[in-house]
Amino acid sequence: MNKIAYYLVLFVGTVTCLQFIPHAFMGFPAVLDHIAKGEIQEPAALGMQMIWLYSSTMMLLSGFWMLFLAKPIKHGSNNARLQGMLLSFGLILFGLASSYIAKEVFNHLFFFTVEGILLLLATTVFFKIHKHEQ
Repeated sequence: MNKIAYYLVLFVGTVTCLQFIPHAFMGFPAVLDHIAKGEIQEPAALGMQMIWLYSSTMMLLSGFWMLFLAKPIKHGSNNARLQGMLLSFGLILFGLASSYIAKEVFNHLFFFTVEGILLLLATTVFFKIHKHEQ
């Protein structure tokens, strides 16, 4: 059993689901406000709205995906491990790219890097493959 990996994946999945709430319900109105002020102009305004909705939806779905992967990871499923690793790489890459773009390591998106590292630890250091997986 991979209890530490299980709890790490549950933690990261829960946090990712919770991040959806401010992103969708506070961030999207802020985007609309920037559009109304003319700070984001057409044709970028429509694209920005669609991108924000997509990223909010994908944030929630990624969190749910991690929650669904937690139990198979606990039982040593290699398939769940690989999916968790892919999610961790995506989170780490996004966090590092955001730091690069912002030109500061500890920006408001740095936490995604931390989440990715925790997920990577869950799928590598704290993971043991179940020997009877088919």
